[in-house]
Amino acid sequence: MKEAAMRYHQIVIFIACLAFAAPSAAETVGSMTAYQTIIVRNNGGTMNVGAGVELGDQLRSNPTGLGMLVFRDESSAKIGPNTSLTIDEFVYNPGSGSGKIDIGMNSGLARFYGGQVSKGGVMQVATPHMVLGARGGIIEVLVAAGQTAGILRAGRMTCTINGKRLVITNPGYACTSDDGKLLAGYGGIDAFPILDSIDRIAGTGLPGAPGPGLDVSAICASALGSSLKVCGSRDGALPGVVMEFPDSPTPPAGSGGRRGECEGEGCCYYYNCD
Repeated sequence: MKEAAMRYHQIVIFIACLAFAAPSAAETVGSMTAYQTIIVRNNGGTMNVGAGVELGDQLRSNPTGLGMLVFRDESSAKIGPNTSLTIDEFVYNPGSGSGKIDIGMNSGLARFYGGQVSKGGVMQVATPHMVLGARGGIIEVLVAAGQTAGILRAGRMTCTINGKRLVITNPGYACTSDDGKLLAGYGGIDAFPILDSIDRIAGTGLPGAPGPGLDVSAICASALGSSLKVCGSRDGALPGVVMEFPDSPTPPAGSGGRRGECEGEGCCYYYNCD
């Protein structure tokens, strides 16, 4: 009897430990406020207006997909067609506005609007080729044909590849990855007008005007275009590699260092670079 009681006690403790060790529910970090067909979460159900977005979620849009994601710190992301994003980290202290937002982006096009964290903490987007940091303002990121291009629309943007960091403060200027090298040039203040359209992300879920692929003629006509492999495509649309949603098996080339600290010979401001 005593042995049975002891065994029962051990089982109860074991079950209690399992319950204590069980992972807590995923943290809700934001919500989808607008969409156009189709944005899918974690290879499962489609996203609708009001759907919560959790830490670790992967969001993918189809060739006509557009969407607007708003985070708890009031930062946001406009997701373009053929895009794959993952919410890798979200830490936010409402009192101080500090924290960290880390988004992985493997393909497509997106525009990121800085909120509280981008002003008092760290907001960065990591692609297979580069790490881009946003200090307030607005940045656009294109991942296509084995390259990443980041364009500053407002505020300040840092670009990091293999320990070299570039700081861009002039709107319309961009940084581009090129086989592990960091290039800079003028990309245009409105290189991707598809992201400006409000009526195409009305939350109806109905197919819209963009159709398959993206029109990249604006950026290809810019000074930056000559360095982009995507501009070599015959029809001016993003190549098929973007539609495959490639997931890089290796970490990004960027160091992911702290935003706002630009020191040493590996760092320069765009208007001061050789």
